[in-house]
Amino acid sequence: MLVNLRALLVRLIDIILLRGGPEQLPASPGLLAIVVALNVAVSALIYSLIPNAPNNWQTQLLVGTVVSLLWFRVAFSMANKPERFLQTSTAIFGITTLFIPALIPMIATMLPYIEKPDPMMSPPAALSLLAAILGIWLLIIQVRIVSAAFEWHWLGALIFIFGLNFASAVVYGVLFVVPPKPV
Repeated sequence: MLVNLRALLVRLIDIILLRGGPEQLPASPGLLAIVVALNVAVSALIYSLIPNAPNNWQTQLLVGTVVSLLWFRVAFSMANKPERFLQTSTAIFGITTLFIPALIPMIATMLPYIEKPDPMMSPPAALSLLAAILGIWLLIIQVRIVSAAFEWHWLGALIFIFGLNFASAVVYGVLFVVPPKPV
């Protein structure tokens, strides 16, 4: 078991370093379930340790996870490549799990600056730069995974990733945002 976990970690690091793609991962429903559960557990742990985390982080995490899985399942079905779902989803959730411990605390630290912008108080420049670099690197990796899995040009893969994020926000908004009271 430990050898398999080490092999998975090595393959995920190869993907992060742009030396490999999702095709290097095994197509295993059990592995995907473990990686998704690990992603949710790591996210929940990090969010629970952050004092200024959004109150609704649990529902955001649940909706984001379910929408991501459905988004890829439907897209691969429409592209007539359902066999690529397991490897691609494992790669997406695996690399995201490796980035979460760094990204979530950075975003939580910058959240007060984003929610109530004060021209006299700007967010720490080094933290902003580091968060931007990590976020862009994660986006590049995700685009590369999608591009390899669907055999698309990078622009199509980028639109796909932005569409996934937009779909998650829309689904969350439809499910949990209270409509304004009539006047």
